[in-house]
Amino acid sequence: MPDIILCRVELLDESVLTLDLSKKAFGHHLLEKVFHYVSVREKDYFGLQFENEKGILEWVDSLKPLKKQLRDAPHSFRFLVKFYAAKPEDLQDEATRYLYCLQLRKDLLNGMLPCSIDTAALLASLAVQSEFGEYDPAEHEDGYLESFSMLDNEPPEFVERVQKLHVTHGKMVPTEADYLFTLECSRLSYYGIHFYDTFLERKEQHQAVLGVSHDGVSIFEGSRQNMSLKAVHDWSNVKQVFFSKKKLGLIIATSEGAAAGAAASADMTLFFRFERESQCKILWKNIVETHTFFRRLRSDDLPKDSLFNRSMSHRYSGRTQRQIMDDSFNPDGSRKPEAEFARTSSLTRQHFQVATPRYTSRTSLHSRPRLAKENSPSPCPSPAKLRSPASSSSLGPASRALSNGSGSPAYSPSPSSDTEGRASLHNTLI
Repeated sequence: MPDIILCRVELLDESVLTLDLSKKAFGHHLLEKVFHYVSVREKDYFGLQFENEKGILEWVDSLKPLKKQLRDAPHSFRFLVKFYAAKPEDLQDEATRYLYCLQLRKDLLNGMLPCSIDTAALLASLAVQSEFGEYDPAEHEDGYLESFSMLDNEPPEFVERVQKLHVTHGKMVPTEADYLFTLECSRLSYYGIHFYDTFLERKEQHQAVLGVSHDGVSIFEGSRQNMSLKAVHDWSNVKQVFFSKKKLGLIIATSEGAAAGAAASADMTLFFRFERESQCKILWKNIVETHTFFRRLRSDDLPKDSLFNRSMSHRYSGRTQRQIMDDSFNPDGSRKPEAEFARTSSLTRQHFQVATPRYTSRTSLHSRPRLAKENSPSPCPSPAKLRSPASSSSLGPASRALSNGSGSPAYSPSPSSDTEGRASLHNTLI
């Protein structure tokens, strides 16, 4: 069929969706079909990633014809979280939170979210609770988690620790488990960061990694396998972003430049060089879209003094986070009903070989009793906290029961400790 583009989309639950589109189709036609299939209303948090003709990963551009973006057939895509919300309570729908959990499980398994063993065990137990529900010794016999894989190179006795934590979660419903799972992940240092390999230009070129997230732009020294965080520049301090061929430039307001009456010369300019021009442009586009999504009220609300070079044609065309949240309410201020969502087990397709969970959760996060102020979870870490890792507080009664008193070895050497500052898990469940 010469007039048809055959698209293969890998979803977050490892299933594959095959779609036929006209060769005249634009990116938004493919995106809308996928969003409709997964029944997600807060669709702008997600995107489709593919490998272009130069073997570089990039996101489908909704405003461009598909045939101008794709390499030769077969056309394969991955449905992924594109914008990681800073706080799980910003996600209004259960369907969105569940898809976030599936994405974060992948990030943990792939080593994109390094954390301590205690935290990894807690996260794994919440994932198990979401899939299996309340622990039942008659149903969950010894070895029921043997095929479960949450980390790469799991340490000995990890599965046993996860099972003990699963028992402590009691009758927690999947919606609560998803919320707590996302909450714990959002407190990890590398949560929500998209990484790009580059070279930092100083007197000499140094291998570096640039990270882009809701907080701003992070700079790491070294390779992806052995990188150390050097600085996090908040979006409020990023004054301009531009690129030319293989070089990307960031103009950063320094503490001196931010002071009243300071000269513009106090600003700091950083240059990064990439192996290919296309890599540089893809990063620039992601910075444009991420800044617009998290910092602007509307995607068409770009001031004249925009930090991006106005001669560049690319603009983010979707809804911003503020627009998504506003669209969740009716004109009278009441919350719109959530989209219909039938929870299915992702584990039947990958790690576990089990039946679908015994129930479908319809409990809304927004119907949960509000926590007392003194029991509220601590806020998500600020970028400043990433510069000097804070000491981790308790993981709650369940995790304390597993502590051996000598401290757990870090799952990943960088960072060596989580930037969590979490409240007690027990208090979070009230």
